[in-house]
Amino acid sequence: MTQHSERRRKRPSPSQERAVGNDGFEESFRRDYPLLWLMTLIGPFVLTVVLVLLLAMVWGPHRVGQLLGTSVVTFFFLGKFVILAGIDHSSEVPQFLTPFELFLMVLYMDLMVALVLVFHTGFLFKIPYLGSRLRDLVDDGRFILQSNPWMRQVTFLGIIAFVMFPLSATGSVGGSIFGRLLGMGRLATFVGISIGSVLGCALMYYGAGAINRYVGQDNPLLKISGFLVVIGLVVLLNLRYRRLKEGHQRAMNERLPEGALDEST
Repeated sequence: MTQHSERRRKRPSPSQERAVGNDGFEESFRRDYPLLWLMTLIGPFVLTVVLVLLLAMVWGPHRVGQLLGTSVVTFFFLGKFVILAGIDHSSEVPQFLTPFELFLMVLYMDLMVALVLVFHTGFLFKIPYLGSRLRDLVDDGRFILQSNPWMRQVTFLGIIAFVMFPLSATGSVGGSIFGRLLGMGRLATFVGISIGSVLGCALMYYGAGAINRYVGQDNPLLKISGFLVVIGLVVLLNLRYRRLKEGHQRAMNERLPEGALDEST
């Protein structure tokens, strides 16, 4: 029973995976619009390299190094919360990225990731490690839909709310999967992700403004404390989400007979 439950939790059914990525769209998209297919797959990476080189010429290697390091931490851990760590420049030598620069960075990352995933999910499912991570996100999307059935009734607003909420399972990566689970078209999914990302980043941007307004930026203890609070909040939110998901999955498994679990695998 435990092994079947574990397998069922980690691997969505083939029909669900087809609904997300392998519905024949990408094959026809590549065949009918080869240039557009290539631009949406390769274009975001090329554009990113060009922008980094331009910024290196304007900012210098030190600040670009800060930007690249921050983008990695943002993508894998902090998400939109990183905007709260922005520091308004009080001197001619910037200490860190400003909230507005972080706002633009997170928004750009969300849009570029969404552009690749929305139009190329089926292709990405075939990449060994990435494919398994995407299947985990399919599972996350199914759990959120089961926990919040109202999202099916307001699909476009549902994906906006999904992307706005700052969890590791949400954002543009999860939103690309979530939109397909809702049955939305790819263009509508991309537009919904874009709106949700703008709204979510804007909330964090105004939060960063409040922090910079009321907290003394010259006090290093306050800066470190604030950063630790942000990290703690990210950890607590994700732990809470995982516990809710595990509890929901156990409840679902208890309602199913042994034979049903066997058939689902």
